[in-house]
Amino acid sequence: METFGKIYLDTNLFIMAFENRGRESGLISDIFAAVAMSSAQVFATSELTLSELIVKPLRAKDEGAVAQYGALIRSSAWLDVRQVVRDVLVVAAMLRTENSAVKLPDAIHLSTAFAAGCSHILTDDRGLKGEYVAGPHVARSWPDARALVVLRPDEPTLTSLLQSLAA
Repeated sequence: METFGKIYLDTNLFIMAFENRGRESGLISDIFAAVAMSSAQVFATSELTLSELIVKPLRAKDEGAVAQYGALIRSSAWLDVRQVVRDVLVVAAMLRTENSAVKLPDAIHLSTAFAAGCSHILTDDRGLKGEYVAGPHVARSWPDARALVVLRPDEPTLTSLLQSLAA
């Protein structure tokens, strides 16, 4: 069984959990339920996630969904929600100079994951691939940052994550 450190959750994970149906959505919901019972902040995300999540409900004038996401995307016992601060934006810009294929929102998510000390990023975004190394510019801002391994929210990965949380 794989060992996971702190995991950064991309916006699409929340969309999968609350707006989609299927085996993966059910597993993500099970994972959220399991970590809600723990006292460890095993997940992190950015306030940018909230902004991305509420676009569709705002267009649909779905105040309930906007409020639900607003209540969910805040720091709690299991979720470390990080502010988008100057250091995050500067490192995001540096990440984009190294890889021009990385879009600004993705670079902000990656930078936030480094700032939060994450070891993995769980995303269904196909623009993010492989591993992102904490180079010198990241180390200057966050000396404890480590490489970020991209995880996909497929059934084997989510099942392994759920098992590791139960251990």
